[in-house]
Amino acid sequence: MWTKRWTGFLAASILTATVTGCGSMPHATSQTSSTSISAPSVHAVVDRLPGNLQAKLIGFDARKKRVSHLPIAVKDTNVLYISPMEQYAIQQFQQIWPRLKAYPVVVWTGVTKAQAQEIWRKEGYDSDPLPSAHTEYVSKSIPTPDAYHRDGKAWMEVPGILPTNQLDKWETFFR
Repeated sequence: MWTKRWTGFLAASILTATVTGCGSMPHATSQTSSTSISAPSVHAVVDRLPGNLQAKLIGFDARKKRVSHLPIAVKDTNVLYISPMEQYAIQQFQQIWPRLKAYPVVVWTGVTKAQAQEIWRKEGYDSDPLPSAHTEYVSKSIPTPDAYHRDGKAWMEVPGILPTNQLDKWETFFR
């Protein structure tokens, strides 16, 4: 009798978990003090911002803010945190990449190197679309894209992407 109830309870639990999980977006890494559950390897590429968002992008000066530390520690003067799924942001940085005198450290977030390479292939890139002398891959997911420039003991942060008429601001920022 007890075994039948236990088996029924387990079956109902599995069914409920399966049904409620169907169609949901993959979640980032979930951590508590004693557990860590990795994010699934399903990635949805965002190749462009919706037109209504593109028209509402905030300019460089309004985005810029001073912060005391980086979200993920990196030793360099310029840092770009970006997700390989944000093709719209990759495309923006690719436009200014050839004009930079020195590339920032590029930190690909939420993925391993192998996962990033797989996503780039799906996006049509043969290799890293933002090559840098210093590239890192971290499984931690943070809000991206996000750019930082060392300013004394603090950092200047510019989150997101810029309107297309302000792309030259990235060159100045990463100098």
